[in-house]
Amino acid sequence: MHDTNGQVPRPRFHFTPQRNWMNDPNGLVYDRGLWHLYFQYNPEGADWGNMSWGHATSADLRRWTEHDVALRYRPGEQVFSGSVVAGPAGSAEHVLTAFYTSAYDDHQAQSRATSRDGGYTWEPDPQNPVLDRGTRAFRDPKVIRYTDADGSTRYVMLTVEADDRQVLFYVSRDLRTWEYLSSFGPLGATGVVWECPDLVPLAVDGDPADARWVLLLSTNPIGDDPDPYGSSMHYIVGHFDGVHFTTDASEPTRLDHGRDFYAGVTFDSAPGGEAVMLGWMSNWRYADAFPSSPWRGAMSLARRLSLRSVGGTVRLVQQPVGFVGELLAGAASSTVFGADRPADLSLSGHSLVELTWEPAATGEVRLTLRGDADALVELSHEPTSDVLSVTRGGAAMEAVHPDFPATSRVVRPGRRDQVRILVSLDGPLLEVFLDDGEAAASNLVVLGAGPIAATLSTERPGPVAATIADVRSPAPVGHELELDGANR
Repeated sequence: MHDTNGQVPRPRFHFTPQRNWMNDPNGLVYDRGLWHLYFQYNPEGADWGNMSWGHATSADLRRWTEHDVALRYRPGEQVFSGSVVAGPAGSAEHVLTAFYTSAYDDHQAQSRATSRDGGYTWEPDPQNPVLDRGTRAFRDPKVIRYTDADGSTRYVMLTVEADDRQVLFYVSRDLRTWEYLSSFGPLGATGVVWECPDLVPLAVDGDPADARWVLLLSTNPIGDDPDPYGSSMHYIVGHFDGVHFTTDASEPTRLDHGRDFYAGVTFDSAPGGEAVMLGWMSNWRYADAFPSSPWRGAMSLARRLSLRSVGGTVRLVQQPVGFVGELLAGAASSTVFGADRPADLSLSGHSLVELTWEPAATGEVRLTLRGDADALVELSHEPTSDVLSVTRGGAAMEAVHPDFPATSRVVRPGRRDQVRILVSLDGPLLEVFLDDGEAAASNLVVLGAGPIAATLSTERPGPVAATIADVRSPAPVGHELELDGANR
């Protein structure tokens, strides 16, 4: 059964709230076998407002159970983005601590709440706000752990002065009192605000002796004539000594080359110390116009972050975690030849598609997706420029918003003999991962509610290896989102 209340079907293997507006992921934490996702949420309607923290949990990052609102707005105070940490370690009582932005009518400040029942109910600190500069755009606290040379742990809070394009660092030993450390920025493009910072330690090529710190930032255009491309995410590779973040970069690097990936942050206490990120799949340019109902807003696939040396440059790599690889590993592969006549591939519209080819043999490769809406998505790779393009167009796309039709272009980070792309299409959510995650492009699409006709063509008669896994069983209308893979 399709969701007939809106123009797009509900995703099956991404989280969406049962109803109402959702944006940024907040308070991501792994605790006692559960992944906790908190998120910006309007409990009273499908438009932005009344900002509160919604809450959902998953044991496997594929099936999500939505819970009651965790932190609710109050008159004169909205609950903006923030983070959760498990601990402190060694505490006699198991406590989760949340830090969030109290968005008052006249300024923004950081507040604190604690949970003693595993994250389902929260008690705000009576001393709130715990950090207040008296400024209007001081927000988005992300708390991380930093281990000193003697093995002791400090907590470092990243916040932003959004309008100034600055990240501010604070330190605490007890998650209660905070001392200013330093600031970083501004850097890169003007005409944007910085939001939702995160700081992640990662080893280059898996070498623990070569560790770097990656600063994640979300940027949103502002001003009288903002960039119509809208909001996006960037990263900066550098070093952090527990006080200062430093980098040789002159500007941030684009994290996702699509139009619809924002506010991505990582889970606290993920198993094995891995960096696992979720992002909001939308764009502030047209988020309020996207035709979904009774829900509005979706999360991306969970992505494992790493650093890889590519063409002499250290790059951030994003790879879908867990079930995506498991489904593809269990699916049948085939060889497609699309030079004389385009090959037809039938997709459910909730599908994973992995394609591998050698450009010297195939020339240009083109994958076109069409549904029952008057729209199309086209992915193409041009060998000479080594650029992958993802285009969404057609009347249904144009009807969403004047700035919705677009082409996302990705220059392959490293020239290789083989191209590999992973395409995740889950209703209106299209995520494309290039060369094992060395680049990504995420876009909302409007293809209709039915099956998708995919055609694959090549310029020359070389082969393309194709693996397709369809998610067949529909997601329930309720809060439990089940994923069921099938081989093709």
